[in-house]
Amino acid sequence: MGTTYLWIYTVLTCFVAVRTYVKKNNIIYRALWTEYAVSAVFCLLCVYNRYIVGFSSWHNRWYDLSDTTLWGYALLFLCNLVAFQPFKLFDHKNQLEEYGKEDRTKRFFVVYSIIYIAVALLFILPSIGFIRSTIGIGDFGLLRQSLYGNEENEAIGVATTNFFSNICYKLCLEFKLASVFIAFGMIKEKVNNLLAALLFILTFFIYFVSCSSMAARGGLLIFTFCTGAIGLVFYKYLSKSGKRKVFIAAIIVLIIVVSFFITVSMSRLANAVSEVNPLLRNTFFYLGHGPIEFSKITGSLKDFAYGRTIIGRLISNYFGTSYSWDSIASDIGFPNIGPVFVTYLGYIYTDFGAFGCLVFTSIWSYITYNMIRKRPTKISTIYFFVYYLSFYVTGNFTVGRLEYAALVTTTFIYFIIRAFERDPKLRSLFTMRIGFSRGRRKKYVRDINKY
Repeated sequence: MGTTYLWIYTVLTCFVAVRTYVKKNNIIYRALWTEYAVSAVFCLLCVYNRYIVGFSSWHNRWYDLSDTTLWGYALLFLCNLVAFQPFKLFDHKNQLEEYGKEDRTKRFFVVYSIIYIAVALLFILPSIGFIRSTIGIGDFGLLRQSLYGNEENEAIGVATTNFFSNICYKLCLEFKLASVFIAFGMIKEKVNNLLAALLFILTFFIYFVSCSSMAARGGLLIFTFCTGAIGLVFYKYLSKSGKRKVFIAAIIVLIIVVSFFITVSMSRLANAVSEVNPLLRNTFFYLGHGPIEFSKITGSLKDFAYGRTIIGRLISNYFGTSYSWDSIASDIGFPNIGPVFVTYLGYIYTDFGAFGCLVFTSIWSYITYNMIRKRPTKISTIYFFVYYLSFYVTGNFTVGRLEYAALVTTTFIYFIIRAFERDPKLRSLFTMRIGFSRGRRKKYVRDINKY
């Protein structure tokens, strides 16, 4: 019956994905359902064509579907329906067509890009040695093993011993997708093309360095997927020259990303012994077992962790308390599948069950939906929305226990940005005009007062 359950989940997911194209829903909504549908199809391909993933006991424990459940797949599908609703609303009725046209927004673009570029350089210049060694890594497999040898999937890269530079590095990573969004807004409105190009290049470069330092091929793929989805939203609003430039940039980025994916994969699989192509096997396996693993949890778990998995890990991260995933997994009867590819619901279910999954998904979806409905083009909404996008793009595969800390960080920064938006004095710092005549200053003051 396990295969039948997987078939039902795949057919339903593919049906909704096709329906989004028939209904001509928002491109991000379509892209996300397409991602989940493709992953579901790969699940079936791997189950029915085991020569792709091999017959070793290591792989067979995933594709033995005897402990999967229909309601586990149903829970994942239902949560997807709820979680993806904000994407359906985004850019509703072409709301982004007017985005960036106001003078104060254009000034914000310029000030933001200057600040981001300056912060990026404050990381790059003192970290040249680290960057050179990272980009020149020859054995990504050995690096990956040293970082993730305990299978926690929670390695944290430290880019430099310079504390200030490392803070700049973290800030650049935190605002990477917001910067991509703003860069496309600048291209759309032709606001200083040089700054827009530098903003995009440095954003991509720093995240590329981050992924290289952790041999994270999946991270770069997910970032590229999110960037592509944002770009497709803006594409219809671009001029012919803007579209041409974006298309050329997309080709260059894809070449870099695919080359990096193959290089990392081959390095990590250099010693693999298999009757099939190890790169093909690993790629199919990467894309095709998240939903299966989540269903196995629903069919195998003996007890819930009641917060020890997620909350316990966050407390350990922030306050240094002791934490042992192996001990928790043993206590609750976590299935022997490895604690990685369990989708965004895996650890929520492990802690709080189906009810917890529905409550978490519904509340977060409702909050995000209302942000987009009330303030669709505010920078605070955009910042929160692009994180929401990244979470669910990643969530098709894995959202590690420590990665929920990013949700806490994002929420905290969101309220800081909202404080800037609400306070005229703080807001003026990002819309100020420098070096203009007195008459133009008066016009700027009138713009601020209108805001």
